[in-house]
Amino acid sequence: MIEVTINREPIETASLEELDAALVRSEQQPYAEIWVSLPNGPRIAMLRTGEHAWLMYLRFDGDAGFVSQGDLTKTGTASYTLANGQVDEYPLSWCIDLQRCYQALMYFFVNNGAQPDWVTWRKS
Repeated sequence: MIEVTINREPIETASLEELDAALVRSEQQPYAEIWVSLPNGPRIAMLRTGEHAWLMYLRFDGDAGFVSQGDLTKTGTASYTLANGQVDEYPLSWCIDLQRCYQALMYFFVNNGAQPDWVTWRKS
């Protein structure tokens, strides 16, 4: 069973349509920390603040994982509020298009935890 949380709240998602609806609802919030994960397996996360979003892919517990790589000419950082209230800053160069982030989460969901190979990834 694939588990989905948005800002630490478990979301019932038995279908791609339910996941899509949950992602659309998450856009009503100023920020989002979204996790899609397989028990004892890979997981993918998306952090979003406003229009800035990036992904992290972890293959297993303890994995340093991968982060999305966006436009390397973008300098600076964006602040992200995590679901636990902590505020962190991450490089704007990690950000990719918001719709591509959502597509990557849905790809992971329907492909049993596969890492989307059409996202450019870099080791974190």
